[in-house]
Amino acid sequence: MKVVSMKAYLTVSLGLLAITALTGCQDGRASLPGLIDTISEQFSSRRPTSVVGPQQPAQPSQQQAQQQPHQQSTPPQQGAAPLPAPATAPVEAKPLEPPVVMAPGSGAVPGSGMMPGAGMAPGLVPPSQAEAVRVGFLAPLSGPSAALGRALLDAAQMALFDLNDERVLLLPRDTEGQPEAAMRAAQALLSEGVDILIGPLFSASAAAVAPLARERGVKVLTFSTDRNVAGNGVYTLGFTPDQQVARVLAYGRSRGYVRYALLAPNSPYGEAVAQEAVSSLTGSLMVQERYPADSPDLTPSVRRFAAALRALPPRPGSPEDASARPAIAGALGNQGPQPNPVQTGGQTAGQAATQASETVMHPPVDAILLPEGGARLRALAPLLPYFDIDPRHIRLLGTGLWDDPSLGNEPALLGGWFAAPQPEGFEEFRKRFEQSYGRRPPRLASLAYDATALAGILARQQPGPAAQSGPAIQSGPATQSSQVFADAALNNPDGFAGYDGIFRFRPDGVVERGLAILEIQRRGMRVIDPAPSGFNPPVN
Repeated sequence: MKVVSMKAYLTVSLGLLAITALTGCQDGRASLPGLIDTISEQFSSRRPTSVVGPQQPAQPSQQQAQQQPHQQSTPPQQGAAPLPAPATAPVEAKPLEPPVVMAPGSGAVPGSGMMPGAGMAPGLVPPSQAEAVRVGFLAPLSGPSAALGRALLDAAQMALFDLNDERVLLLPRDTEGQPEAAMRAAQALLSEGVDILIGPLFSASAAAVAPLARERGVKVLTFSTDRNVAGNGVYTLGFTPDQQVARVLAYGRSRGYVRYALLAPNSPYGEAVAQEAVSSLTGSLMVQERYPADSPDLTPSVRRFAAALRALPPRPGSPEDASARPAIAGALGNQGPQPNPVQTGGQTAGQAATQASETVMHPPVDAILLPEGGARLRALAPLLPYFDIDPRHIRLLGTGLWDDPSLGNEPALLGGWFAAPQPEGFEEFRKRFEQSYGRRPPRLASLAYDATALAGILARQQPGPAAQSGPAIQSGPATQSSQVFADAALNNPDGFAGYDGIFRFRPDGVVERGLAILEIQRRGMRVIDPAPSGFNPPVN
């Protein structure tokens, strides 16, 4: 895309305005002062465009996006759904006004342009009248994770364009995906007087950056899911597996599922899932099997898991109870996965087990939790029916790692449930990202958009830095940034809403999200239980 310079843009614009004004001078009654007044009136009527609905934001100044030459990005070409503000201050979106925010549960749909409420968003403050709000951005822009880091930065720039506020300056720095480099980058940004840090991506880097930021009283919005680094000014934005597990298990209980099993990797992720499952399923988690996270062959683990299920005490049930079990197969159009061809008296073992369960017996468990994703999940899933674990009669449950439309190509996973953000928001973000940058964004990229939009909106709502006295950076809690990004604003119990749905920060710094329940189908995902539109009051 050819970038038009500001000088050329102003030259053309002034010329067009002059022609327009001169049209009114043809009767000879308009004077030169009148012409100047006409042009001035045209310029004074311009207002920043709201981020609600399509727009074409102007190029940012060189100061606004302080990037190295190889980090230049093409500006987005279409408007975005706004990141709503706390519900305590709802505002109304109007056609030509600055970006606005709104409360969760007030009826806004990302990308819909509908934002009920009352009032106006605060006007923009030129840099000459208020000191800029500096947003440090830490991401792996080089090294093995450079592609993901680049996408995070591009998403942040989308939010920067949509904010359309010249006071908000984005200062990206490369962490190289390493804790030591993240420390150096954070120290440089803190020395430059940033008001908030967004990033880094990995938990080790976040742990390295957190003490430096706390010493300066600067808040951190990290993409990590590590709750150990959260708190005392550090907020995690990542999709935490424990909340996803709690949501899908609660939905399973609401559908009458009472007996569960867990097949999970022996990894920190698997451990987090196991802890939540044990906590949520007191007395209902019948079997646990953990397999090596780096094992190339999962067959022995699945064989042991299947044997443990077969060893469970039988669950007699009436024919009426058993008749409800084929609901899963019915949802799949009776085209679910077939059992393994191990013959038992003219029948496969799976057929014999299915026949028994449909007459007088329940399956050994109602649902199996599989916190795995990607190629490992595709290797694991077919092994279940091979060892007579029939997904047509035992519901498979997953986590956000299942948020992959291609999983509909795996028959064993059809009908499986998992918890994730409402998909419409990310789909809208994906379309805008692809239109702007010509490539599909990774799933985590929307976190960078929401974080940057949140920082910009909170900066707009809080007193500007110019209103504060004293040096830009001090030690202790009375820093400029601590007043712009106060704990009270970040910890608002009503939360915020972005592309990934509603979210709020708990007092311990861990994000809490409103999640939907999705079902895997052949042609993608289907929402079977929508995400909530608002949060319940926090429990102290």
